Amino acid sequence: MAARYSLASTFDMREWSKMDAFIADTHGERHVLRNRELFDWFFLRNEDKNQANVVVAYHGDRLISLLGYLPTVFRWGDADMVGTWMAHWVTDDAYRHGIGALLMKRMTEMFPIVAGQGASTMNQAIVTAMKFRFVESIPKVVCIFNQASVLRNFDFPSQEVAFASAPAIPSERLTQQSFDPDWSLYPTLRFGTLRDWRYIKQRYVDYPFFTYQIYVAGPPHAPAVCVTRVCATTLGIKVGRILEFFYPETKDGLDLAENLLRQCLSRFQQDQCDYADFYCTSAKHIDLFRRTGFVPDDLGQLPSLLDPIDRSRKAQNLELFVSQDLKRLYPGCEDAFFATRADGDQDRPNDSFRAHLGRGRT
Repeated sequence: MAARYSLASTFDMREWSKMDAFIADTHGERHVLRNRELFDWFFLRNEDKNQANVVVAYHGDRLISLLGYLPTVFRWGDADMVGTWMAHWVTDDAYRHGIGALLMKRMTEMFPIVAGQGASTMNQAIVTAMKFRFVESIPKVVCIFNQASVLRNFDFPSQEVAFASAPAIPSERLTQQSFDPDWSLYPTLRFGTLRDWRYIKQRYVDYPFFTYQIYVAGPPHAPAVCVTRVCATTLGIKVGRILEFFYPETKDGLDLAENLLRQCLSRFQQDQCDYADFYCTSAKHIDLFRRTGFVPDDLGQLPSLLDPIDRSRKAQNLELFVSQDLKRLYPGCEDAFFATRADGDQDRPNDSFRAHLGRGRT
């Protein structure tokens, strides 16, 4: 890279005005990440609150590219290790000739595992050239509660499914004693984000922007877990989105999981949702959902983006980098990677957040 360009692995928040102006210039005055509360929740996770988890490139003093990241503990075979989920990758239009790839290369130098979702067409080309594993479409299934509404709005022909009313089991006060899974009982989660109580609490209980419902059934060492939220859209459609679902992969665990899933779907019906959706890389989990009344939406007829509804994106993609050392130690780990739509930054506020907070400049 020419000497006039420079890279930094974190961003100094004492120069927030420079970051704020860059986001406004590249994404518009009303972009949600101009709100400091949201930006800070995503990227200020270090002990030093002046340093944000954003790799940045400069041309002289001018900020020209950024790639945010969320350091994350991954369960990787027999070990736990820190990798990262990427979040918010953008380059000034005038500098789109290799800078983005340099930021990505820096990320792979910092972490042995780098994952992301929702890559643009340009970013897809970069991660493919860098030998990332690229999944064009994370499998998606949907459950229809209001057939007439779904047909009218999206022309998606699927039968309604009805569930008997059943009280679900909410749990929002998680402790390591009440939620301490024996991960050997969850072999499908052997490669992916470590979904322990610290992660669930930080990601969902303490999330300051959405209200999630967390359902936990079973003993502390072998719980089935489902995390949901209801998305109210500007079309008047209500969507029950399932962000997390995992369970002990035993006979009793499977029965527990099916019962919990039916309870959650019953709750969606009570909330008058039109349909529910779930995205997951695990064929085993997708099969369980299909046995419970879900059907595939392989063509993306029902929208992935709900805030606002945007039908231009038909699928949710996934990219994954694993260091050569880890791939040698765990052959096939990329193929076994477990992810849902909630990993990374994909379930974040957008249009509704802008309407609530105005322009977001602070």
